[in-house]
Amino acid sequence: MFEQLLVIRTMLRMAWLYRWLGLACAGVVCVLGWGTVLLLPDQFQVTAKVYLDSRSMLRPLLQGIAFNSGSLADASLLLSRTLLTRPNLEAVARRTDLDLATKTPEDFDRLITGLAKDISIVGTRQDNIYEIKYQNAVPKAAKAVVDELLNTFMESALGDTRRDTANTQKFLDEQIASYEKRLLEAEDRVKQFKQRNVGAMPGSQGDFFTRMEAAQTQLREAKLQLREAVDSRNQLKEQMQDQSESIVDESAATGAAVDAQLSFFDTKIQELQGRIDDLLLNFTDKHPDVIGLRKMIADFETKRAARVAAITSSAAQADETGTSGLQLGNSANPVWQQLQVSAMQADAQVAALQTRVTEYESRMKELEQKVDTVPEVEAELTRLNRDYAVNKKQYDELLERREQAHMSQEADQSEDDVKIKIIEPPRLPLLATGPPRLLLASGVLLIGLGFGGALCLALSQLSPRIIDVPDLIDLTGLPVLGVISLSASPQYRRERRFELYAFSGGIAGLFLVYVAQITLLLMDVNLHQKIQFVIGRIL
Repeated sequence: MFEQLLVIRTMLRMAWLYRWLGLACAGVVCVLGWGTVLLLPDQFQVTAKVYLDSRSMLRPLLQGIAFNSGSLADASLLLSRTLLTRPNLEAVARRTDLDLATKTPEDFDRLITGLAKDISIVGTRQDNIYEIKYQNAVPKAAKAVVDELLNTFMESALGDTRRDTANTQKFLDEQIASYEKRLLEAEDRVKQFKQRNVGAMPGSQGDFFTRMEAAQTQLREAKLQLREAVDSRNQLKEQMQDQSESIVDESAATGAAVDAQLSFFDTKIQELQGRIDDLLLNFTDKHPDVIGLRKMIADFETKRAARVAAITSSAAQADETGTSGLQLGNSANPVWQQLQVSAMQADAQVAALQTRVTEYESRMKELEQKVDTVPEVEAELTRLNRDYAVNKKQYDELLERREQAHMSQEADQSEDDVKIKIIEPPRLPLLATGPPRLLLASGVLLIGLGFGGALCLALSQLSPRIIDVPDLIDLTGLPVLGVISLSASPQYRRERRFELYAFSGGIAGLFLVYVAQITLLLMDVNLHQKIQFVIGRIL
């Protein structure tokens, strides 16, 4: 560390030998720099403040019904990005006559590039206040540029929503017309397909295999019920055979029983006819239950006619043969009568079930004959219905969106989504805001002093001198036996002192000139105008 300090000390002592050259260089740099700073043209900045207000009474009421066609974020994006696009800047330059100062396309391109750099848009998203800033050497030109930027932004912000809504309406109308045509074509295909396959279309019971499975289930149940009915009828006949030995002796009772049996036949026929009338309210004459009940009625009517004929014949021969005792006795037996009625009901039920089984078997045969064609028809119908459903869904959604777009357009025309308020309009500046001469003057002073010091250090390294004993030892490699000190005379010391005062005065002079500039600038003394006035008088 000590050796490094010695090296630095030696370098500074060597640079001190060229101090006058360094001071002269620093003075020249500072004078030229300060003159350049003072000759820089004044810059006048114009600022405009814009407030974006997105509060609206309609939007909360129309939420979920109409589209939100505009938002504060979109307006902010338009203000901060799209406003400074090259087409907008070119239009601003032409409307403010800035392009009149350009003679070549290259000059115009530099003008647009300068506008993009000099225009700044800053703001806070929380307060929604944005500032548009631009500076120019001509105050009126700066104000004109800011005015045109505001006009361009307001026209874009208010017109984009209208144009977007109109384009959206046009697009939706075209799409709705296209899907309406597709929907009509799909409906026509479904209609023609149903007309061609009227007998093989699936019904409310489901597809072909579902109907076949249901028919098989119904056929099995009907066969099971038929077997049960046959077994029940057989048992009733066996019981009637057992009761056929009971005889009733009184003929009067026999006649009364016969009359009661005929009355029973009439009652059952009326009851069955009433059931048929109830079924015909919901079904046709070909329904299995209707057919079975009519067969039961026919059976009862046949038996009633046979009974009437038997009674008539027995009455005619009763006195002669005396053989009607057994028949009349059986008829007068209440148990035998009940069994006979149950047997007749069982016969009718068996007949109805046989008809039902026959009908179900016919249906099964019909379905089995269509096993190769009906599934294909159903698959084709499913595909046609799916295409129709897709087109119908898209068509309905487009109609709904068109209504929403229409309502959004009405809302936009009645009240803007984003209100633009100019809270601080641009005004013609009276005082220059640039260039920053205080900062530039300070920078010139630092650069001048640094450049002078760097020159002294560079010259000392180009022409090194022996300053101290260690330098001599390093240079010769020989031991130093002694040192002869310089004995300065009073005149030499005076000269050295005067030289030091002069050098210090030069440095102080630079600082005094710098302080004078800073003081005048802080006092709002326009040195630029005064220098321009003097130069104009001289020239």
